[in-house]
Amino acid sequence: MTATPRPKIADVAAAAGVSVPTVSKVLNGRTHVSDATRARVQQALEELDYSKRAAAPAQPGFLQLVVNNFDSPWVLETMAGVEAAADRLGYAVAYARAEHTTAERWRKLREPSVNRLDGVLLLAPRKGSRLVTMVRALKIPAVAIDPEGTEGLAVPSVSPASFSGALAAVSHLLGQGHRRIGIITGRKHSAGHGRARYAAYAAALHEAGLPVLPELVQDGDFSIESGMRLGGELLDLPQPPTAIFTGSDLQALGVMNAAAQRSLRVPQDLSIVGFDDIAQAALTSPPLTTVRQPLAQLASMAVGMLTEQQDQPASGTPTALEVATELVVRGTTAAPQP
Repeated sequence: MTATPRPKIADVAAAAGVSVPTVSKVLNGRTHVSDATRARVQQALEELDYSKRAAAPAQPGFLQLVVNNFDSPWVLETMAGVEAAADRLGYAVAYARAEHTTAERWRKLREPSVNRLDGVLLLAPRKGSRLVTMVRALKIPAVAIDPEGTEGLAVPSVSPASFSGALAAVSHLLGQGHRRIGIITGRKHSAGHGRARYAAYAAALHEAGLPVLPELVQDGDFSIESGMRLGGELLDLPQPPTAIFTGSDLQALGVMNAAAQRSLRVPQDLSIVGFDDIAQAALTSPPLTTVRQPLAQLASMAVGMLTEQQDQPASGTPTALEVATELVVRGTTAAPQP
């Protein structure tokens, strides 16, 4: 007589209509499981006569974070936040470049197994990203972190409050008495965030009764090289700005280098404000005044939103959450010289 195979955790997950990690949480008394989901899992356990001691140990699946590149401190800090948040929920994290990600690879990773792909986090996806289309077609739970824009985005997202953060930065410079304030945007790199930060710059100047002067506006990407080159162009104007707001901390570091090459002192001769608050921002000389993006909070919220989809797939209009930013005043801003 053939013995009846012992039920596996994957069988329980299939019967309850949830993921393997969710069953693992219920078995181990973990939180982050709704009462209704816990009840379904408990019912499946009883119907299948599942024995935790007799069965193989529960192994959670993994999450994948898809990035455009790995060479930015902002990306690396976000990766660390995702890994910490996922670890608290019992997930491992795998990483992939957007350009190397294909539907076929995702399809194989989604095949039934104990260690399968349970969800995807898309870091800063471009507008119209093919990856969003792919996760929708394959029905893979997904969340976008800091997308280029949320209008028409077909997956849930969590983003920093770019406009309000930039508004606080430029208002700070105006409050110190600056009237010729330059800006180096990231509109060529990220139309969504670059446009929002420029719009805040223009709004702050308008509120102060000042015009937006085309010669004080530079469009670039978010790199150090961009900040150094475009910052140099601003500082070489016949009437250079007394302050510069940049779309990223890396750009701000580039502007600081450009100022040093011209023997300008920061903040005595030039005030600078960045955006991101990467780790290096507090280590510059002087320390950089910047807008802090709560990267750990963004990552934690994204992971939470993703695991919630394991129990209750997203429906209707995708949730788009915005997390407050904070102006961190350090040593690179001061009143302009008389």
